[in-house]
Amino acid sequence: MRWFLPGLLACVLAQAVLLGPLSLGGIRPDLFLLLVFLVSQRVSPEAATLLGFMVGLFQDALSGSPLGLRAFTDSLMGFLAARLSHDMYTDKPLALFWLLLGGTAAAGGITLALLTFFLGPPPLFPALLWVIAPEALYTAAVGLLIVWLPQFRAVLARAA
Repeated sequence: MRWFLPGLLACVLAQAVLLGPLSLGGIRPDLFLLLVFLVSQRVSPEAATLLGFMVGLFQDALSGSPLGLRAFTDSLMGFLAARLSHDMYTDKPLALFWLLLGGTAAAGGITLALLTFFLGPPPLFPALLWVIAPEALYTAAVGLLIVWLPQFRAVLARAA
């Protein structure tokens, strides 16, 4: 919980400055959603919902998207990640990767569904194929790298 505000500021800086050159075909990992997932593993589902709402509202304010869109999605993902993290053994890299991949894909699907409801139907298949799936893979890979890089370095240091 004490890492929430520094994590939020790091997400803002990284999303704005660092990820521009690291985007793949215009696709960037969603660091805000990644923060929600990582914090949600350590708190209760209710606290994760509130934190997800705050992160999403902050992201909506910065991005110019419809206010409340990411707040709703991130609060829902925070609740689900907290519940699943308490019910599943997510300390293994593969389990964490699948949780991040499924959660990011679900968040993209919910966002697409809400935008479709309010703004009209976009082409569904291209949005899923060229935006949601690559962003989900990229976010899950970056999340796995962030979580497991310190442990991998410790293993390498012990072996040397």
